[in-house]
Amino acid sequence: MKRIKANLRWGRAAVLVVIATCAALLYNSFDGIPLIAPERAAMSVPGQGLPEQEGIHLVGLAAARTFFDEQRGLVIDARAPEQFAEGHIPGAVNCHVYELEIFLPPLLERASLELPVMIYCAGEDCEDSRFLAQTMQELGFSLLYVFEGGISGWQEAGFEVETVVASGQPSAAKLTLKRALDFSRYLPGWFWFAGEFVLLAFGIFLLARVLAGRTDAFSASVGVKLVGLMFVLASLHKIASPLQFAGIVDNYQLLPALFVNLVAIVLPWVELLCGIFLLIGIARNGSALVLAGLTLVFIVAISFNIARGLDFDCGCFGSGHTPPWRLLLRDIGLLFCCLPALFVRAQSGD
Repeated sequence: MKRIKANLRWGRAAVLVVIATCAALLYNSFDGIPLIAPERAAMSVPGQGLPEQEGIHLVGLAAARTFFDEQRGLVIDARAPEQFAEGHIPGAVNCHVYELEIFLPPLLERASLELPVMIYCAGEDCEDSRFLAQTMQELGFSLLYVFEGGISGWQEAGFEVETVVASGQPSAAKLTLKRALDFSRYLPGWFWFAGEFVLLAFGIFLLARVLAGRTDAFSASVGVKLVGLMFVLASLHKIASPLQFAGIVDNYQLLPALFVNLVAIVLPWVELLCGIFLLIGIARNGSALVLAGLTLVFIVAISFNIARGLDFDCGCFGSGHTPPWRLLLRDIGLLFCCLPALFVRAQSGD
C-alpha cells in the first residue's frame, strides 16, 4: 500500500469559517432571530391524563381523545397544508410550523392566550408539534399539550378524520420562499433513501482508494462536488427558516440555550459557503476540511443521541423527517467523500 499523507489547510479553513460567520450575522441583522435564545421550558413526560398546570405537556392517545371529546380547547395541526387537506382531526386548525409568517397571524386572531391548545403532527417521529408548542409558549400561550401519536396514531386507533378545510385557512397553493426551498416536498421518500445508499457506497469506494493510495483527480473531484451539492441544498431551507432550525438544534439537547440561536444562524452559512467553493473548485482543501469536520461532529452528536434514545432530526432539505440511523449513514458517506480532497493536492484553486 502506498504511503498516505494528509494535506490539511487549517488556516484557510479558519478564514472560510470567519467569512461565513460574518455573512451569517450580517444577513441575520435584517429581521433575523435573536442571537441569544430565550430559555425553553422543559416538557413533561407523557402521563395518563391532561395536566392543568401551565407549561408544555406530552400526552398520549387517551388524553388526546379526552381533549377532543370534551372540547377542552383548540386543536392545531402543525403539518404542511397539503398534508392537512388529506386528513386531519375534525375541527383542527392548520398552522404549518415552517411557514409561521403565513399561518400564525390568523391563528392569533381567533385564539386567546389562556385557551388550552393541543398540537399534533405526523406521528411519533415528527418533531414539528414540539417546535410549534415552544414557539406558542414564547408568544404567551400558557397551557399546551403535544399529542405524540400524531395523525397516524389517531387514524390507527380508528378515530374519525376530516378532509374539509375551513374557510379562512391560508392557501396551500401560495408559493413562498420557504416552500420553494423545502426540497423534501418534491421527491418521494424512497428517492432520498436510494440517494443515501448510493452516497454511502460511493464514499466507501473513495475510502478504499485513499487507503490503497490510489486516489485520482477525477474521483476526488466527483466526491467533493457531491459533498458540496449536498451541503448547499441542505443549507438553504435552514437559512430561510432560522427559528425552526434553532428548534432542531435545541432538540439535540447538547448545547446550552445561550449558543442555540448562534449555531442555528452561523452553521447553514458555513455549509453554504464551503459547499459553493467545493462546487466551483475554489479553496477545495480548506472547504473540504471544514465540511469534514462538521460532518464528524454531526456523526458524534447523532450517535450519542441514538444511544440516549432521543428522537431528533437534522433539518436538512426541508420539513421532511429522516430517521436518525439514516442521518448517521448519510453523514458517514459524506465524510468518506471528503477524504480524497484532504489527501490529494487539488489541481486548481488550492
